[in-house]
Amino acid sequence: MMRKRLAGMLAAVACCLMVGVAPGAQAAEPDPVAIQEALARVAATGVMTDADRAIIQTDPELAQTVIDPGKTEVTDVSNETPGPAPVQGKTSCTHADRYIVYRSTLGFKTAEWHMRVDWCYNGKTVSSVTRDAYIAKYDKATIRYKGEIKNSLQYRPGNVNARTYMQGHLEQCVVKYGCYANYYPFQDFTVGNNGSYALIQRK
Repeated sequence: MMRKRLAGMLAAVACCLMVGVAPGAQAAEPDPVAIQEALARVAATGVMTDADRAIIQTDPELAQTVIDPGKTEVTDVSNETPGPAPVQGKTSCTHADRYIVYRSTLGFKTAEWHMRVDWCYNGKTVSSVTRDAYIAKYDKATIRYKGEIKNSLQYRPGNVNARTYMQGHLEQCVVKYGCYANYYPFQDFTVGNNGSYALIQRK
């Protein structure tokens, strides 16, 4: 009798262990309503919580493209070394190209928005300024570039510095859930008569 009870207990334990590690266990199925609500929260707050990220990642295709605000990067690509030092009586020129990278919940690059400023200087004044904003290396299936919503150049020949700022508008639209979020990358440069610059950026 005791042997039968022991055998029964062991069989029950083995059964439970097998259930706990059963091969081929299914991952969570995408819940369209929960995903729509998670996307709405991200759009409203600009923050993707761990819980919302987990919900979105139940749809692998969606997770590859949906922008995760926490993974956004700001990068300076071209002014790694200072511009040429000003030489008395001569004009030197340099440029700065900074961009903001938007990445998906899985880390894939979704969009890259640039602002580039070129200027010339002579140690006393800024003699010329040109600038451009553009989007590069973006997911054309989900990102719509709506252009610039702010574009300003504050400069007069003979000034010791110049200020210019631009702000873009990116809209994200995804299959099944529509156009749900907008992003407004902003860069504000002040360039100087010695080749230096200061920069304010907002993602």
